[in-house]
Amino acid sequence: MAATKGTNSYVSLADADAYFDNKLDVAAWTDASTTQKEQALVTATRTLDTLPWLGTVRDESQTLAFPREGSYVDPARGSIIYFGTTPPQRILDATCELAYHLLNNDGLLDDVGTVDAVSIGSISITNIKRARLLPTSVFYLVKPLRTFGRQVWRAW
Repeated sequence: MAATKGTNSYVSLADADAYFDNKLDVAAWTDASTTQKEQALVTATRTLDTLPWLGTVRDESQTLAFPREGSYVDPARGSIIYFGTTPPQRILDATCELAYHLLNNDGLLDDVGTVDAVSIGSISITNIKRARLLPTSVFYLVKPLRTFGRQVWRAW
C-alpha cells in the first residue's frame, strides 16, 4: 500500500525525503526502497495514532488522529498553540523520525521476548536492551501533544 498523505500517513514520501535531505546519519532511509519507505511511513502513522492525544478529532469521519480541535503548550515557544486544519509540525517530524527508527531496527515490531545475557566461551554480554518502539527523539517531539492517560481540559 502506498503512503497517502492525510489518509494513511501524516507525511508524503516526497516530504519525508526532503526532511531527511537535511539530516545526518540517515543511511537506513536513503538505502531503503520506495516501498519500504512508504511502509515505514504508514506504520509510523499507525503507531502514533495509538497514542492518547490532547483535544478531539476535527471530523469524526477522518481516518487519522490529526487534525484535532484544542490546544497544547509548546515548551520550545513557551506559549499555547491551537491545533489547526493540518497536523502540527511536531507530528510530521515524529512520523519521519519513527519511520526511520523502524527501518533502522528490523524486527522491532516483532514480539520475540528479551535476552538478559549471552555467553560464548569466555565472552559474555549482559544487560542487553531492546530498542524502544518510540525512540527518545519521537517521545520528546510528541510529549506536549499527549494526555498521558488523562484528558486535560482548559477553560479559556
